[in-house]
Amino acid sequence: MLLRQLQTFAAIFEFGSLTAAAEHLHLSQPAVSRQLKALERDLGTELCQRRGHAVLPSPAGEVVYAYAQRVMVLQRDLREQVATLAAPGAGTLTLSCVDTVAVYTLPDLLQAFLLLNPAVRVRVHTVPTRIAVAEVLQLESDLALTTTPVTHPRLECLTLFDDAVALVASAEFATSLPEPFTLHHLQDLPLIAYEVGTHLRALVDAVLEQHGIRPRIALEFDGHEAVREVLLRGLGLAFVPLSTAQQDIVSGHLVQLKPEGLPVLSRQTSLVLPRDTRLSSAARAFIEVSHAHFASGGGAPAP
Repeated sequence: MLLRQLQTFAAIFEFGSLTAAAEHLHLSQPAVSRQLKALERDLGTELCQRRGHAVLPSPAGEVVYAYAQRVMVLQRDLREQVATLAAPGAGTLTLSCVDTVAVYTLPDLLQAFLLLNPAVRVRVHTVPTRIAVAEVLQLESDLALTTTPVTHPRLECLTLFDDAVALVASAEFATSLPEPFTLHHLQDLPLIAYEVGTHLRALVDAVLEQHGIRPRIALEFDGHEAVREVLLRGLGLAFVPLSTAQQDIVSGHLVQLKPEGLPVLSRQTSLVLPRDTRLSSAARAFIEVSHAHFASGGGAPAP
């Protein structure tokens, strides 16, 4: 079995036809067909099923494609490891990162990392948690940064910091709140919420339910920037990660509210890495910088 055959089969799988794969690989269609047949002979099974002009993977083809991806990732890592030996401190670091961390946490962390490792090229994929975890499992990314702990036998999860969840509103809206302001007043106030299915929404809903509170959801969004914009316009109040609101609180555009009876809420920002896998020197350096950056709490938002 040749690496080239796996690369060719992966292209057929991804492009859905021998013709498109041949164009992508700059090969003739007969050459692509020969490599596919050679791989099928070697494995003793059919890898593709033809339906009209389309080429679909067989069940065995699905398995081979998953392994082909891993082999190609290992090939890339091999080249980078050898290049690193020739040029210490260089290489490529691929991070899978949830949106909140990518926007509000990663920039300062990357600044600290690149100050010490200027020759490293960093690639960042901004994806949901489940995809970030899958990319590390498939060795498509070196590391992942998530806002929830990850438990998996093939992964290790390192806590970076606890990101408090704060109740915030615009300064103008805050002046209209009753005194004393208690958690039960939320039943009568317009709450701006994140969409159902997110970890943050589940966390907030669970706490409010424990206290017998059914909030009046006025607006619902799937992203932090949209929540921020309607908060600044005084359209309600919202539970948000403190890391996303810290600058607006410092500037006075938003006010952190602390109603009586509100328990401490937080999310755990974590670094996820593959277990029992040799990490690149760039990945190991990033882990070291991350630990140093958050060790004293300097990189985490102050509650």
